[in-house]
Amino acid sequence: MQVRTLCILRECDAEMARTMTLSCTTHDVVIVGSSHVASDIRTLIKSTRPDLVFYDPLLDQGELLIKWQAEIGLMPVLVCWTSEPAYAVMAFEAGAAHYLMDRCAHTDLTLALDRCARRIARRSQHLHLSERAPEPSYHANVVALPVTSGIEVRKCDKIVHVHGEGNYTKVIFDHEPAILLSRTIGDYEHLLQSAGFLRVHRSHLVNLAHVRRLMRGKIARILMSNGDEVDVSDKYREGLFNALNVVRRR
Repeated sequence: MQVRTLCILRECDAEMARTMTLSCTTHDVVIVGSSHVASDIRTLIKSTRPDLVFYDPLLDQGELLIKWQAEIGLMPVLVCWTSEPAYAVMAFEAGAAHYLMDRCAHTDLTLALDRCARRIARRSQHLHLSERAPEPSYHANVVALPVTSGIEVRKCDKIVHVHGEGNYTKVIFDHEPAILLSRTIGDYEHLLQSAGFLRVHRSHLVNLAHVRRLMRGKIARILMSNGDEVDVSDKYREGLFNALNVVRRR
């Protein structure tokens, strides 16, 4: 698969990215544009139509990460490449597929490209199926969960919530044992949105049908149908209220 890549990096890092991606044998990476000015990104995305963006939060103190979901969205795939680890949390809240340090090893880059390729492939397949069958007559409402022994298939409505744990994701069910996956929570966010799941925290997706109570306190929490309590961050609180049709006082 060819991966069209846009670099929004310092000049030295852009050159390193170009050199390392050209030597990558597992992916066909094509650099379609480069800039060391973060504000150029929207114009460059429109003109180059990349699949992947390498971005250094130090260029604008992470401002783009705050706006990424609202202004850019799921595509192109975002990978941070920086010398500063402090933006990692913001990056994964923005949906970044990976967080590379500026002196990363080839194995780290390959892992990042593997994740990007999976997201790009899923997106391409989704668009292809939408074009062929914009209104499918049947939807199984299931999700495939890859584990070491094979692929587990579960109904989406049996999932209570999904918890991200670094590079792993734990899927919690109503009456079955949880399943731990070697995928990030961002890999499943797009897949589960259509099944009624909502991100309420950088580490949590919840099935809205399993929400039982909104709990007040210093940290807002949700009580789920299985008794679990899930933290809600301020960033996602308004979206949760809207999704649950919470009626406000006038």
